[in-house]
Amino acid sequence: MINANTFIRELKKLEINFFTGVPDSLMSSFSKSLHFDFDDADHIISTNEGSAVAAGMGYYLATNKVPLIYMQNSGLGNMINPYSSLLHKKIYNIPFLLLIGWRGEPGTNDEPQHIFQGEITLDLLNLLEINFIVIDKYSEIKNILEIIEKSVSKKEQLAIVIKKNTFESDSRSFNNSSSSTKRSFALENVIKKFDGSSLFISTTGKLSRELYELRVKNGQENDDFYVVGGMGHASAIATGILHEIESKKIICLDGDGSILMHMGHLSLVAKEHYKNFIHIVFNNSAHESVGGQPNNYEILDRNKLFEALGYKENIFIKNISDIENYDFKNLVGPVYIEIEVENSSNKNLMRPDKPPVKNKELFIRKIHE
Repeated sequence: MINANTFIRELKKLEINFFTGVPDSLMSSFSKSLHFDFDDADHIISTNEGSAVAAGMGYYLATNKVPLIYMQNSGLGNMINPYSSLLHKKIYNIPFLLLIGWRGEPGTNDEPQHIFQGEITLDLLNLLEINFIVIDKYSEIKNILEIIEKSVSKKEQLAIVIKKNTFESDSRSFNNSSSSTKRSFALENVIKKFDGSSLFISTTGKLSRELYELRVKNGQENDDFYVVGGMGHASAIATGILHEIESKKIICLDGDGSILMHMGHLSLVAKEHYKNFIHIVFNNSAHESVGGQPNNYEILDRNKLFEALGYKENIFIKNISDIENYDFKNLVGPVYIEIEVENSSNKNLMRPDKPPVKNKELFIRKIHE
């Protein structure tokens, strides 16, 4: 296995001093080391992978030095446009070192949303004309660094595809949330406030798994819509449903990192004045599902932000007991509700026992009940 601290120190010797990307569970130790061992010096946790690529381009223009950009392979979709229309060799020819966590690697057991992405990861890099190497826990750091050094000296583009367990684990944790409320507990209190006809769309990550586990525990039908992939798109999915459905409450259960990833879409929600839309964000100001790395949500003035976006009401809940003060199901939307939660979750959360296509069928049936 590779020690992240050692790897970063060796990269710095090669004059790789700028790091940006979106945290990934397979590289959690890498981003943790940047935070704890290097005090986030020259490190930007981006809102999405496309923006990380663009920031890397800006760094190169300012310094003529190669940036390091990291992401899960699911983020390749977000980086394709800025890469293919700006950084590619036929356009501005911007060099970079790209670290990619290989979720859904063929032959490994992974969640459904990672399977197809895992199958096409290497083919996609070939199509994008990005040279790459694949490393695992048996790879020698000396050999990896030799390849990187050659690429950096020639100002080339190189991707390193990282298999599971390549980096040594890092048990250090972030304490970027002041709340002591568990998200699962807050979620349980929230869903009780709505009747059985309400439609729930839950964002990517552990929030959806917590919702599923609550339904099982309470003996309820699992007919919510779990946005298992496509981080940041839960509110857009909700918008498409809102455009057609006015008779039911539509509740988007969202996260702060998800909001940041594709925030521009939210201006469309209020534009259409969806009276039956309730947007609930569980805020821990972190990428909790992949290691707890901090984001910038907490520094935003969310009250002014969502007022400017056109939401009719903003509700901020710090103490879970305050949920009882609101009649959620009779709120007139679009309404933004933010609930502060701690930056942690149950490590043994249940996973849905039905394939996504079955979840889709159950949700469609509920829409038309």
